[in-house]
Amino acid sequence: MKRPKTIHNQLYSDLVEKLCSERKRLGLSQTEVADQLNMRQSEISKIETTERRIDILEFAQLLQVYRINENTKLKQFVMDFLQLED
Repeated sequence: MKRPKTIHNQLYSDLVEKLCSERKRLGLSQTEVADQLNMRQSEISKIETTERRIDILEFAQLLQVYRINENTKLKQFVMDFLQLED
């Protein structure tokens, strides 16, 4: 039996939606984020529309760009997503 792709999982979609919201809340354009990650704007767009998966290293970099250490709501969301305790 073929396993469904994780990119279509609701938890993954929720994560991507939260990251997209944080980018907008911080007033960052996709281009600005892409520049900080040494990526193209189109790659950020594809991540945000779930056409492309986030690599684990890209995820870590995105969290730094979105200032996770200063952002308690984002930090808690990620902790819950990863099922980690404070």
